[in-house]
Amino acid sequence: MDEVSISIAAPPERVWRLVSDVTGMGRFSPECKGGRWVAPASGPALGARFRGRNRRGLIFWTTDCTVVECEEGKVFAFEVAQSKVRWGYRIEPDGDGDGVVLTEWREHFGRPHLLIRAVDASGLVGFRRERLMVEGMRTTLGRIKEVAERG
Repeated sequence: MDEVSISIAAPPERVWRLVSDVTGMGRFSPECKGGRWVAPASGPALGARFRGRNRRGLIFWTTDCTVVECEEGKVFAFEVAQSKVRWGYRIEPDGDGDGVVLTEWREHFGRPHLLIRAVDASGLVGFRRERLMVEGMRTTLGRIKEVAERG
């Protein structure tokens, strides 16, 4: 499992709204360009499905995702069908009580589809893919922090 954390001077509900808005995630992530809820879902809820849009360099792809944890102000997590990766965000009070610690994490829960393994091995979406994912998590959290602290 990979995880990255950052302190944010903002209320947990505000941070949760940002991380659970899959339609707006493209403004934070260097790879995810956003998503759309799949009917009948229209927002974050346990079991809701969404389609993610991603890009790295010249390569574009979509993902089919299902929300597996969803508690306002505390946690938002989803599983990606193609890559068999579970992504999540945990929001916990910071030590001072003035904000939160936001942790983004990812873990593999199965073997990715053959096409995903082939593309990863080719380097088309970057060599040292696992390291790129952690670097992307750091970038994402930094951008979320900026927006959350502005209010």
